[in-house]
Parts: sequence; C-alpha cells; structure tokens
Amino acid sequence: MNDDPREDGLLLFFYPRNQLKLFFLDLSIFAFLLFILLQDESELSYFIRILAFILILFLYVITLNFKKWLHVLSSLLGILLFTFLAIQTSPNLLIYLFVFSDASGNVKITPYILLTQIGLVLSYVTVSSISYGDPFAFLTTMFFPFLFLQLALPYVIRMIKRTQSLERDLAVVNKEIESLIKEEERNRIARDLHDTLGHTMAVIKFKSELAIRLMDQDSKRAKLEMKAVLEEIKGASKQVREVVSELKHIRIQDELLHGDSLFKGTYINYFITGQHSIPQLSEVTESMLALSIREALLNCYKHSRADRVHVHFSLKDATLTCEIKDDGVGLPQERDLDGTGIQSIQERMAFVNGKSEWNQPTTGNGVTITLLLPIIDKGGNAL
Repeated sequence: MNDDPREDGLLLFFYPRNQLKLFFLDLSIFAFLLFILLQDESELSYFIRILAFILILFLYVITLNFKKWLHVLSSLLGILLFTFLAIQTSPNLLIYLFVFSDASGNVKITPYILLTQIGLVLSYVTVSSISYGDPFAFLTTMFFPFLFLQLALPYVIRMIKRTQSLERDLAVVNKEIESLIKEEERNRIARDLHDTLGHTMAVIKFKSELAIRLMDQDSKRAKLEMKAVLEEIKGASKQVREVVSELKHIRIQDELLHGDSLFKGTYINYFITGQHSIPQLSEVTESMLALSIREALLNCYKHSRADRVHVHFSLKDATLTCEIKDDGVGLPQERDLDGTGIQSIQERMAFVNGKSEWNQPTTGNGVTITLLLPIIDKGGNAL
C-alpha cells in the first residue's frame, strides 16, 4: 500500500482536500502578487523576484499541509521573504501577508499562532523602520488596519471552525440516535423472524418426518403432508421477503461521502484512495462493511484528535482490504470495547466471514484499523 494519502490526484498531492473550495481565491491572490512583483520598477532583478515568489508559494503550501512546528517555521520564513520584497520593492506587499495569517487559522495550538503573529508584527516594524525611518510609522498609515485584521483573522477562523465543529457534533449525536432507533428496529425484526419462522420451521420439520414415515405405509397421506410442507415453505418465503424488504441497503460510497461531510470544517484532513478496488458485493455484505467503516470514522472523529485520516482500499488474493489510518493519540491503554465500537465492528465483520484488526505503531502516533473481507466463499461463490 502506498502511504501517501494523495496519490489519487496531482492537485491533492500539493493542496489539501479541505482547502479546495478556496483554491481559485488562492490562485488569484498569487497571480496578482506575481503581477505586482514583475511590474515593480525597483532595481531588484527579475530572477530574485521570481525565485522569492516561488519560495513563498512553496512555503504557503507547506503551511496548509502541516499543523505544528513545520507550519510555524514555513510561516515565519514566508513572512521573512515578504519583508525582504517589501523593503526592496514596495511596502504595499505587506498586505499579502494575509495568506500566512489565514493559514494560521488551521493550527490547533494557540502558541503556534502567537509565534506567527509575532513574525507579522516584526515584519511591519522592520519595513516601517527602513522605509519610513520610524519603526512605528505604520500605525498612522493604512497598514495598521491591515495588520489588525491579519492578527485577528486566525481567531475568527478558529471560532468559525469551532462553531462548525459543535454543529457537527450535534449532527453526529442525532445520527447516533437515528442509528440506535434503526438498531432497535433490526432487533425487532430479528425477534419477528424468530417468532414466525421458528414456528414455521418446526412445522416443516415435523411434517417432513411424518411424510417419510408414511411414504411406504400410506403414500397418499404422505403426499398430502408434503403438499402441506410446500405450503409452509411458500409462507416462510413470503415472511422472509416481507422482513428483508424493511432492511435498508447501505452503500460503501455513501459512508465515504458521509465521512467527507463529517470531517469538513474540522482540523482533520480526510483522504480516500483505492476506491477502484471495491468489487461488486451483495447488499448484506456491503452493508456490514459500510457500517464498520462508519463506526471507524466516527471513532476517528470523536477520539483520535488526529490531523489526518486516510481510508485506503486494496484487493488481493480474493480479499478486499480496507484500512482506516489516523495520526492521532492512539488507543487508550485499557480498551473499552463498547466505548470505542471495536466489538460492534468485529461482530459485523464476522457476520460476513470477515475480520478486523487494530494496530498501533510502536513509534509515533495513530491507529490503523484493517477490515478484511473475503469476496469468495468456500464454495467459490462471490459474496
């Protein structure tokens, strides 16, 4: 398996999935920045301008993809390059520091934001000192409100994301309530099957045994008993169809899309690869695998505190493998099977002759949940 969660597209290799809605805005901003750099009449060589632009773009992409110290280092280097260009060309370039201020809103821990903001303030002070001869001259110019907005923007973004996260938590709770209702309905259906088909199967067994005993002694009565068995079987088939018609087929693709909406607006980058490996499955088999994926993604959302969640499918030796990998805090030392849903996943996978594995690396963070599903049964038939 390729550990790179962005193998499905060149754009996603550089640009995180949760930032795609702002791609054209970022593209426009950097296009204007390049235009301004090339149009400026300063003595700075075009080679240095283009090189600085490429480095800024590269550092910006790094800030989007990483959330901790590498994010801070990239932001500070980007701010330093902007400071150099603003001194060599025009102080107006400080306005474009919004790109690093906006990226800081995706960082979880406040000290990281503060370090970036210190860099922003020092940039304005340095440019003001060299360009105007006074380190605080920018306070009486149009640059002060821009600096204020750049300092406030990360907290506004964090507040928006926090609100979205709370709304998502509420949606998850409502979804779980709905799942409990459905689970109770399935239990009711199971009881109905037991109460109705259990009696029917007992009748069929009794009449079949009676027909076998009467076959040599009273063939006419044995024939009547077998006709009664046939009627019971028809009735049982009807009962099964009525019960099964009440069960909903849950598609894997729907659960993957649900995961996309689940992590949208959070700090977690969510990736899916290898979907082309998913073969045609029966409705029951696909539903059990889809429910297991749902439970695993909910665990990642509620417990992992991860930066990335990667779902990968692969097909080898008539076995479909689904790996759900995160880089979060890992499993607790004492696993609560009911609390984490491990037991639920194990039961669902066992129901379709599959199995689940939970692995935690010896070094680093995170958990990998592996769902293994044989797609050919012992009789050589597709599941």
